[in-house]
Amino acid sequence: WKAQGLRLAYVAQHAFHHLEKHMQKTPTDYIMWRFAGNDDRESLEFKTDELSVDEEAARARKWCIDSVTGNCRLCTDPKEDAKKAKQDEAGAVIPDAVCNRRQKKKEKTFEYEVKWQFKSMDQNCWVEKDILVKMGYLKLVQREDERQAAMAGLMTKQLTQPGVEKHLGEFGVDPESASHTQINQLSGGMKVKIVLAAAMWQNPHVLILDEPTNYLDREGLGALILAIKDYKGGVLIISHNKEFCDHVATEKWIMNKGYLRIEGESVDTSATDGNAQVGPDEVFDGAGNKIEVKKSVTMTDKDRKKAIKDIEKKIKDNKKKQTMTDEEVWELEDKLNELKEALKS
Repeated sequence: WKAQGLRLAYVAQHAFHHLEKHMQKTPTDYIMWRFAGNDDRESLEFKTDELSVDEEAARARKWCIDSVTGNCRLCTDPKEDAKKAKQDEAGAVIPDAVCNRRQKKKEKTFEYEVKWQFKSMDQNCWVEKDILVKMGYLKLVQREDERQAAMAGLMTKQLTQPGVEKHLGEFGVDPESASHTQINQLSGGMKVKIVLAAAMWQNPHVLILDEPTNYLDREGLGALILAIKDYKGGVLIISHNKEFCDHVATEKWIMNKGYLRIEGESVDTSATDGNAQVGPDEVFDGAGNKIEVKKSVTMTDKDRKKAIKDIEKKIKDNKKKQTMTDEEVWELEDKLNELKEALKS
């Protein structure tokens, strides 16, 4: 299971594996190739197109578009109605691609615009996620979810040469190396910086590092330890280096001789004892806009009315500008309902 808005980044155990097929490119060209179209071409989830047994079984069943409702449904069983079954099978549809996604606000779920095989784009229709999963096309759904999440993460970045050069510069890659030097001419340390910069291009919520001590020197590991401690997202590290793990991990899952044990726990460091209201002074939405956090233990009716007005304005502005992700809108709507309920009581 994966949350629909989650952005996940992965750095392989053999870090240079990411660059092996791109040695003749410059670092800037590599990143622009990898993330063209708001999609990560090296995404873990879509490395394989092989179908599972369940997916094969699901795709064996035939689906059609209901001529009355316009919804996608299973074809009628010939045993129930042979004539209708024949008509349904003649109009059977098979998903070819998912082109877009939209929110069903009332149910807080998504529908996906599906392009059907051997049919023109004007015959596309919106299909609920549950139906697509039942049809055996979970991978198409996940790919579109990842693309939408990537778009939300890239609202403050442009996939242009200056934009990529600026991003690489934050990882210690100078403009000359970034845009005018092929990857095969760079040192091992510089290649690692490129791999890490590429992994962080989409502003991931969770970063997975597989055996980072294999490809970083002592100085690089020191810098990585400091960066992980400052990083506000989640970090999952797979490592045999106990010293390194002790420096960065608050929760450790240790596999030894076929047995798994857990040490420590992940703690929300933004909270402190004796004060439940402690938190960040400011947060940023998907477009990078700063939102100041007002910390108060209680709210008066006047405060609630003002907060309701502010939230309604943000939701209204978002309908025009589309600057927030669906998850952020849902969070605002939940907060709005809470405030209205509190005001009534």
